[in-house]
Amino acid sequence: MSRNIQNLSLSFLVAASALVCHSVSRAADGIEIFTSGAHFFKRVVTNTNPQTTSTEKFEEVPGANTTIFVPPQSAVLVNVGFDAEGRCSGGGTGAAAANWCELSITIGGVEGSPQASTFGPDTYAYDSTNQGAETIGSWEAHAFSRHRCVRNETNSPLPVRVAVNWKVTNFAGTAPEFWLDDSALVVEMSRGCSVDTPVGSAGINATTGAAKRLGGAAPSPSQQ
Repeated sequence: MSRNIQNLSLSFLVAASALVCHSVSRAADGIEIFTSGAHFFKRVVTNTNPQTTSTEKFEEVPGANTTIFVPPQSAVLVNVGFDAEGRCSGGGTGAAAANWCELSITIGGVEGSPQASTFGPDTYAYDSTNQGAETIGSWEAHAFSRHRCVRNETNSPLPVRVAVNWKVTNFAGTAPEFWLDDSALVVEMSRGCSVDTPVGSAGINATTGAAKRLGGAAPSPSQQ
């Protein structure tokens, strides 16, 4: 019985440690400067299947997600880019129907920086209906990127899910349609990571201007 309790306690500590690895202090909406070393990993997920949604709550975009593994006892900067052909149409007309179609990127369950959807009201509009003026033929190409420092303090590779999420606003009683096609999700990891919040920015740590380092300072160019 004692051995079982010890095993359960050990399992709990390992799980808790993995969760702590994802917990990184962030400024509450402001300027952040991420610094890291050379990239050592890259994955690209493409999708040529057109798809639509009118969900008003964030859901994962099908075919725009993957799981990466952070090496044991290391800190990395996860860089995620997403581009696609998109359309945001419908949802009524006029000033009362100033709707938009929104995207976010989560890295290990946390929105990557800049965290536009976490710290509203300045959410990230990937496209808009232009107050109903956009039509089903209003196709456009757009792109954005998000970033996050992740530290793995365990002795095993740490799985980190990366996902693009989508939703629409609905101010006139009829939700617009968000259409995506020909998308590419690019995920990269680089060695070491530090985050600096400059003095005078709007973040929690704006008065310090100090770097929050993960796994030591990022390598200099000569060390990369």
